[in-house]
Amino acid sequence: MLEAVVAAGERAGELLRWARLFAALSLRAMGSLSEARKRLAAITAEGRTTEFAEPQRVIAFHAGLALSWLHFSEGERAAAVQCLQELRQSPLCEENSGEVDLLGRVISTLEWLESHPREDLSHAVDRAEDCSFVAAVDAIRISPCGTLLQIEGWVVDPGKQMRELCLVRGDRVWRLDMGEASYSSRPDLAAVLQRCHASGDLHPGLRLQILNMPEERHPLQAGEAAELFVVLNNGLQFCIRRTLQRTELQTDQLKEVLDVAISHPTHLQAPMLLKRVRETWSQQLLHKMDQPAEHNGLSRGLQPAPELSVVVPLYGRVDFMEYQLNWFNAWRRRHGDRVPAIQLIYVLDDPRMKQEFNALAKRCHTLFSVPFETVINPINMGFAGANNRGVQLAKAPLLLLLNSDVLPASDTSLELMLRAMQQHGEALGALGARLLYDNGAIQHCGMEFVTEPDLEGDLSWLWLNEHPLKGVNTGYSLEQQLELQEVEAATAACLMLRTGLYRELKGLSSHYVVGDFEDSDLCLKIRQRGLPIAVDLAAVFFHLERQSVGLGEKADTIKAKIVAANAITHHQRWCSAIERLKRSRIEVS
Repeated sequence: MLEAVVAAGERAGELLRWARLFAALSLRAMGSLSEARKRLAAITAEGRTTEFAEPQRVIAFHAGLALSWLHFSEGERAAAVQCLQELRQSPLCEENSGEVDLLGRVISTLEWLESHPREDLSHAVDRAEDCSFVAAVDAIRISPCGTLLQIEGWVVDPGKQMRELCLVRGDRVWRLDMGEASYSSRPDLAAVLQRCHASGDLHPGLRLQILNMPEERHPLQAGEAAELFVVLNNGLQFCIRRTLQRTELQTDQLKEVLDVAISHPTHLQAPMLLKRVRETWSQQLLHKMDQPAEHNGLSRGLQPAPELSVVVPLYGRVDFMEYQLNWFNAWRRRHGDRVPAIQLIYVLDDPRMKQEFNALAKRCHTLFSVPFETVINPINMGFAGANNRGVQLAKAPLLLLLNSDVLPASDTSLELMLRAMQQHGEALGALGARLLYDNGAIQHCGMEFVTEPDLEGDLSWLWLNEHPLKGVNTGYSLEQQLELQEVEAATAACLMLRTGLYRELKGLSSHYVVGDFEDSDLCLKIRQRGLPIAVDLAAVFFHLERQSVGLGEKADTIKAKIVAANAITHHQRWCSAIERLKRSRIEVS
């Protein structure tokens, strides 16, 4: 939205300059430093050359503050000093004295560090006697590319005196946001709490994780240390020093950051942090796609040109591959040459199970005559990444995304979908099926976008995905089954579309952390092309929902927060499109 206002130019009126400032600040927060610097410099330059009214002077002043911190993060102290001098000459300096004072303190601290042995600095500070403040840093870690900064330690600060925290690495300085920190109890610090006259329920354990630190140009050196520069409300300041450690940016760590961005139960408390998690996840997934995977073809004889490519991701459990292959094999035995030529691609997205998977693939190749291919990802890529990887190998004009725990309920189910897609050609965007639980109740017959006001937190007002009639044991008349039923979206547990269209749309989005909402996102991208989404109610499959994924023991609070995060992402991307879709009054069967 900000970029749209900026693009509108003077037509945006008074909003233009504010939009330019906030767009530049957003770029800086996301790590796009060169573009942010260019925009902030342009805004501050206008402030020097133009007689602005009060709002424009405020905008130019805050652009100068942001530009000063950019100079600090790049180690450009002279440029930061020049910015500070200009800020001090502004009539707005007095009412922003705290910000200007901090810039001056950083400059003087860098000068002090140059003239004193940094190695003499301790990892802790104890001011319990004069200001009831004690703190220590246990570890400072950065990832190899610098995307992630982790600080672990503890702070006993009952008076909430810590005003500022900055990371100093050589001659580069970053201002850290303590609003992104999480705290935990530390029973071992009872004596320190008592010395600082702090209550026993204070949680001093500190964990701060910052994403998108612009460190890729400054790789970690062996033995390198960094300082934390602390400023208290009473004016005291000090530095704490620790050797930097290397850390890897894993899915579990992203979940921990997400746990801070989404508070209990599902309230978004750090929008920019959520955006950084989303962008970091996406960048990682795209980077993983560049890593080669292990591909094997297991077939007997030459396979004809396939009509349909079927991509099946596997995670947590691999035994469902045998059940599916058993069904395909029996189908071929029953119908022989009448069975359409199908390319089966199984993508193992769980490298921990490689040995078990390869053994099972060898067994299935021995037992069944049906040809299939296997792909083993070198690292977990999630639902979107696994499907996108498999589609890279698809040779057929039509594509079926199929969960490993989905099995056709009859010999006609798969062929009905295939023939319907071939009949409608490019007039149909994607086609789903009727999915049933093993007791015959409906699991899926299309998705509908709804709001659920009774839910907690931000989930109460977002557009969510609902499966109408889920859990209901009902059937459909022959007349209903003869016609495709248009729906708002369909699940990717069993979704057929043209392979070329999937590739044009760049497949399932990489912006949904861990999973959820990728399928409705894909359906909405297809709808943007003016193409409908439908379900073939005559094509019936059994879906052992969620049995193909190991949920783990903590699939409660963090899972709810992941759903909330992805629902927010989905809502931000598609809110307007969903509202237009609702106004079109599509009837969902």
